[in-house]
Amino acid sequence: MSHSPFPHDAGQQAGRAAGPQPAAPTQIVFPGQVPLAPQPRYAPAPHQQQPVQYATGFPHYVSPPPSPKSRTGLIVGTVVCLVVLVLAVVGFVLVG
Repeated sequence: MSHSPFPHDAGQQAGRAAGPQPAAPTQIVFPGQVPLAPQPRYAPAPHQQQPVQYATGFPHYVSPPPSPKSRTGLIVGTVVCLVVLVLAVVGFVLVG
């Protein structure tokens, strides 16, 4: 046999200069995937934004005042705390 079963080194190939080899790919792409470059996302310029349109059919409409804040949670929480404190005092007196 005149040739070895091993492939030739890059420096020993005829007609090719020994130089740096191209780097292996760093990302794996599966079949069906298309690698896309990331696209920059910019906010639209002020002249590109849609103008704000208000309802024009009721020129004398006045919006109602805001509703008062609900105090149900505060009242229920206060009552529960007072009941627990009263039961704790009564239990302490009965045990003592």
